[in-house]
Amino acid sequence: MASFNNPEEIIYHYKIILNKTKKKLFRKLNTLEPSDQFAKLANFCQKNDKHDYAALCWQAVAKCEESMGHNCEQALAHQKAARQFFSEFKKTESSGLISPYNENLQAGLSEMRHAEDSWQGNSFENILKTSIRLETAETLVCLGKLDDAAFIGSSMIDVPHESHTLKLAILEQITSIQILSEDYEGALLTFTEIANTISCIDNETIGIYNDILFRCEISRVFLLLILKPTRQKMPSDLASVLEKYMWINGNFDSPVPYISDIMFRLLRSLVKAYQLGETTCLGTIESDFTPHLTSEQRHLLAVLINTLT
Repeated sequence: MASFNNPEEIIYHYKIILNKTKKKLFRKLNTLEPSDQFAKLANFCQKNDKHDYAALCWQAVAKCEESMGHNCEQALAHQKAARQFFSEFKKTESSGLISPYNENLQAGLSEMRHAEDSWQGNSFENILKTSIRLETAETLVCLGKLDDAAFIGSSMIDVPHESHTLKLAILEQITSIQILSEDYEGALLTFTEIANTISCIDNETIGIYNDILFRCEISRVFLLLILKPTRQKMPSDLASVLEKYMWINGNFDSPVPYISDIMFRLLRSLVKAYQLGETTCLGTIESDFTPHLTSEQRHLLAVLINTLT
């Protein structure tokens, strides 16, 4: 791929490739080569931080692949175009040049929808559509568009799910959005739905979800302590979550297989400090917890400690 010194040269080369596709009106025999050339131009633009031009080229690739009936390549090209629009939006926002219409953001969302449509009729349609929405929601979170991310997250619930793993991935993504949005009550309910979903899985395979149960348990304890619900208003299944870590039960070893003895004792220490209103030890408890927590859980723990001090 030749080097281009300015955007005008990129557009000129783009038009040369585009003309090749017009000579035979996007006939199959005529679009394979242009598709490859558009892709090379897109990759060049990406490497040189020209995300908007790269997006334009990936859109052209998608058009070429559509004309040849290559649905998979078409969908992937739409996703690549979306990612470049999102990158351009992020770059523009960071430079302080904020558009009131968020054109690049909207263009990225539109390309993601086109990617979904490209999988229409595919035997894995639901899984592929959900994966696209998961990526879209995660990207929106990174861009600070939490309301949009929450909308995408809620839309994933309506997609039929062929596997427990996919449903759990969706629910975990939703909890992340809720925590960032400080919707702690919603996050607690979603974590409870995760725990309930896993509890319905066959006992022979439930062990493979221990990592999820571990993350869910830690987060639910933190959220319960943050929200401070009264015992009268707390559902029995949530009350039992905290009861495991109260000193009055006399246990010193973890009662559940997915919580190590070390984490069990740390949780007990935290709950005890909460019960007694003891704040002097919170710094030590936080330091001991930190190596075992995700960044999201560390954030929740910081919020909790802030409410206690």
